[in-house]
Amino acid sequence: MKKNRSKNKISLGYIVSPKIDFWMTGGISVVVMSILLAYIVLADHRNSLQVSTILSGALLLNVLINWPHFMGAYSLLYRQKSNIKKYKNATIYVPTVLLSIVFISIITAENTKWTALSVNQDIAYFIWLVAAFYLAWHYTGQAWGMIATYSKLSNLKLNGYERFIIRLGLRILLAWHVIWGAQDLPIHWFGGYLNLYINQLLYLSNLLACSAFIVSFIVWLNITKRTGVIPDSRILVSWLSIYMWYFALYFMPEAYLLVQALHALQYLPFPLRVELNKLEHINKNNKKVSLILWSAKYYITLILCGGIIFYLPEFASTTEPFTLAFLIACVVSIHHYFVDSCIWRISNADMRKSLFSHLAFKK
Repeated sequence: MKKNRSKNKISLGYIVSPKIDFWMTGGISVVVMSILLAYIVLADHRNSLQVSTILSGALLLNVLINWPHFMGAYSLLYRQKSNIKKYKNATIYVPTVLLSIVFISIITAENTKWTALSVNQDIAYFIWLVAAFYLAWHYTGQAWGMIATYSKLSNLKLNGYERFIIRLGLRILLAWHVIWGAQDLPIHWFGGYLNLYINQLLYLSNLLACSAFIVSFIVWLNITKRTGVIPDSRILVSWLSIYMWYFALYFMPEAYLLVQALHALQYLPFPLRVELNKLEHINKNNKKVSLILWSAKYYITLILCGGIIFYLPEFASTTEPFTLAFLIACVVSIHHYFVDSCIWRISNADMRKSLFSHLAFKK
């Protein structure tokens, strides 16, 4: 039995490396969220939190992490020509609809000038709502993707009951995210009706989310008992980190930019690994140093592309509450969430081949 336990503890696969996978997938999230939650608890009152300092740091993290996270998905989607036909909805139809919305928003806006483009505020607000609520599906879907990926890499097979409970917990978090976000709906966007019930719904979703965490934790304990070994740490931090994100957001909504950056950090190793696998396949004589240099170049390119998409539109925007830059960011976010739901499916044989071709074990 001891021999089997020792064997099971050996990681069978990795994305970048076992240690880097751990920290990027959720290790950093758990540490940062623990510090933030401790700060919230120890503060005398909520107003004493230095929110501006946290947000300024989070904005920098979004430039360094979130922009590459968005651009990495586009690199995977459009660089391979076969994807255009394979994923027509993601590559053609959805972006066409979203760009049309941006165009309509501009031509129907008030005070639009050639030097500063305004956007229709109602359309922009609606798109923001879609992006905000779609984000709940994206966060919880990515969390499950991390769990499924590292379960495969560590040779952990969840049974039907275990999969159901873990995924049900994530679906409850999805519902919590939507209800929590609905608190800010204005009266003319159904807010007047929802405000009658929002406090009760939020209280119920809080209870369900806490219950989901406890039940899921028990499931992980049962898995440990069933298999005779603690699940891979990368699986556990993938699961734990998303609960900690929402727990922190409940007490400090202003931390959403920090959560967004941590979510993006979780994503970055995957497009990088796919690109590295392509590079190694083309040139099998690549040395480790050259791969590191290529990765650095790839990362800088993603940041620059992100600047073009997210920063340059600021110069053509007005000072209205919802600007052209803001609308473009929302549109890109919606497209990104849709793209991810198409290309990142661990059940897809082509995706497994692209993501795991650097590993020796059977895909």
